[in-house]
Amino acid sequence: MRKLFAVAMIGAAVALVGCGKSDTKTYTDGSGNSITTSKDGDGHMTITGANGEKVEFGTGSSAKLPSDIPLYPGAKVTASFSGQGKDGSGGMVAFTTTASPDDVIAFYKQKAEAIGMAQTMNMDMGGTKSYVAANEKDKRTLSITATKASDGTTGQVTWGTK
Repeated sequence: MRKLFAVAMIGAAVALVGCGKSDTKTYTDGSGNSITTSKDGDGHMTITGANGEKVEFGTGSSAKLPSDIPLYPGAKVTASFSGQGKDGSGGMVAFTTTASPDDVIAFYKQKAEAIGMAQTMNMDMGGTKSYVAANEKDKRTLSITATKASDGTTGQVTWGTK
């Protein structure tokens, strides 16, 4: 794990140095760990361990959500990561939208129910709303947080599968 962390830090530094260029590069250490960075106006970095476990970081359209959990319509991705390994997969996408927190939560609640998830938590703390759903049979979880901002709403979608 320490080697993968070291490789990740080197990759992050390489990615920052390459800002503004349009290309893809892969760096591999002697243990089979690799980092692939790409810059095409929408930064993306993938770290792959020798055992095949993978973590991806990105912004904009490089964000990877499960196919049945789409990005809120018209939202702009501000950050994302996803990962997969022998014990499961998951990730997080942060975004901004002009929609209200209520609209964001309602959208994802409908999507969760459509794929067989049941609500496990629904919370309203002033300007921040949260919704959590799970499907025990499929071992999937989904968590949504939406916060009212001065110019719209900031949201976060987090998911996991075991």
